[in-house]
Amino acid sequence: MKLPKVAIVGRVNVGKSTLFNRIIKKPLAVVDDRPGVTRDRISKIVTWNDVAFELIDTGGFFPPEEDPLWDLVKNKIEETVRNSDLVIFLVDGKTGPTPYDTEISDWLRKLGKKVLLVANKTDVKTPYLEEFEVLGWGPPIQVSAAHGYGISELLDTVVEEVGGEKVSESRRGKIPVTILGKPNVGKSSIFNALTGEDISIISDIPGTTRDSVDYETDEFIFVDTAGIKRKYSDEIEYYSHLRSLSSLNFADVAIVVIDISSEITNIDKKIISLAEKEGKGLVITLNKADLIKDRKPIFHHIARELGFVDYAPKILTSAKTGEGINYLKDAVKRVYEERKRFVSPEELENMLYEIFSRYTPPVELTFLKQVRENPPVFLLGAKGNLHQSFIKFIEKNIRQRFGFWGVPIEIKTKIVKKRRR
Repeated sequence: MKLPKVAIVGRVNVGKSTLFNRIIKKPLAVVDDRPGVTRDRISKIVTWNDVAFELIDTGGFFPPEEDPLWDLVKNKIEETVRNSDLVIFLVDGKTGPTPYDTEISDWLRKLGKKVLLVANKTDVKTPYLEEFEVLGWGPPIQVSAAHGYGISELLDTVVEEVGGEKVSESRRGKIPVTILGKPNVGKSSIFNALTGEDISIISDIPGTTRDSVDYETDEFIFVDTAGIKRKYSDEIEYYSHLRSLSSLNFADVAIVVIDISSEITNIDKKIISLAEKEGKGLVITLNKADLIKDRKPIFHHIARELGFVDYAPKILTSAKTGEGINYLKDAVKRVYEERKRFVSPEELENMLYEIFSRYTPPVELTFLKQVRENPPVFLLGAKGNLHQSFIKFIEKNIRQRFGFWGVPIEIKTKIVKKRRR
């Protein structure tokens, strides 16, 4: 079912991202007093009074300083508005109408879009803002995105205007996937290739993506994130980093993107370990494969540098040519199912019996059972301390016998005291 699209549009610093976060009830878009923070189109499905619609946050018009990505941001805003069923035209209720507001208003009128004029940064004591009627959209709906004033009335009007069918909000059956990587490895290009749309802005400038941008398909919920690196030059980059980590918590499967046209670095490994530590399904995407002429030498490099996650699929992709994208989707689906795998105590007992009919364990083992799935956690009982190498040996045998392809396995140990006679 195609949902109505509702875009939030306005000049910089009128509170578009704050309003977006208030409506979706999550701090998805990065909010900062500096203008021009939002660049990508960020969307989220919202349900109000059992009517669902797609709410879209956009970059702000007329940044005060030269932004090297402004042309790309502007094109994305214009494309979003043209494809929207309703536009929330947000203005600043404190400053009154400006020439920029008039310019945006004239542009929206030329497009023939259905528009709701909304004045932000107001409260119950703010008098009627009649000066905004000069824009030609009638009296503005007065809200305070920061404090929640007027949001219910705004959503009532949005639902009335879009006239969508009543649906139940459900994401069951869709696989939540977060795309991680350091800056400029092609995360946004992979994101666009997976969704089949040019959603995230792509540029050679590091740090282009600031917000976590998500998009739903029939099978997946993909989230593109800001690049993770060691040091951050300002608060915006640091908040973007926190959004990336928050998006990882949301996911069941993490796609870690590595630029295979250059050396695999320690920060690449750190990001992989981050997803592994959180127990997420792991698919490693070796992007920009189209830049590699002779591929034979890179396989040794991959095996040497990424041997610590030998259980994870490693897929050569090219977002530019489309190579490996369909296989990447298939790998995500399989890893998602593997993460939910559960092994019975009888199967694990048989495995131990077969192993130790050939090898003598360092201490007597009493039991092995799976105590959790999604992600899988096992408990191993023993009458003494076990070395980490032996635990790795048990993990290797579990994988060989039962799978868990692309899924970190945690094995906890419990010392069982010897009984007195």
